[in-house]
Amino acid sequence: MKRNHFPDGLTEADVDTLLAEVRASVEPIHRPTSPFALYELDARRERRETARALSKVRTLPIRFAAVRGEAA
Repeated sequence: MKRNHFPDGLTEADVDTLLAEVRASVEPIHRPTSPFALYELDARRERRETARALSKVRTLPIRFAAVRGEAA
């Protein structure tokens, strides 16, 4: 497209000005999330945190020794 050809009469600067005006006048919509969705997010977050914590724990193998003649 030619640089100086604007069939609708709006230059790039005009469009940028209009977009800036709209962005300034519009407020974001904050909708409450469903309690079910929040539960799912909380449950997944908790599982991830638990998995991360457990991955940092170092475990040692357990060996069982049988003791003869004594009650364990």
